[in-house]
Amino acid sequence: MVYLKSSGEYAWREDLYDRVGRRLGEKTKAGAIDGACEFTEQMLPNLERALDHPDMTPELAEILSTQKVRLDYRIESDLVINGDERQ
Repeated sequence: MVYLKSSGEYAWREDLYDRVGRRLGEKTKAGAIDGACEFTEQMLPNLERALDHPDMTPELAEILSTQKVRLDYRIESDLVINGDERQ
């Protein structure tokens, strides 16, 4: 069994677990944590795939970013002429 501190300097966890539980339709803190972990496990590969989508823009990457997961999207190109690389 895992015990997560949720008092003192960790009191913010109680509110976080309750908010996540409500968003995911979970009635327990354990359900909220499980749901958040399942969501993250599935969403991270989806976000990586989204970066390759033709409709992706830097603005959309910013919208999809969070404090923990940052998407950086940029278009890069280079030109090589007779071995002379230019960007």
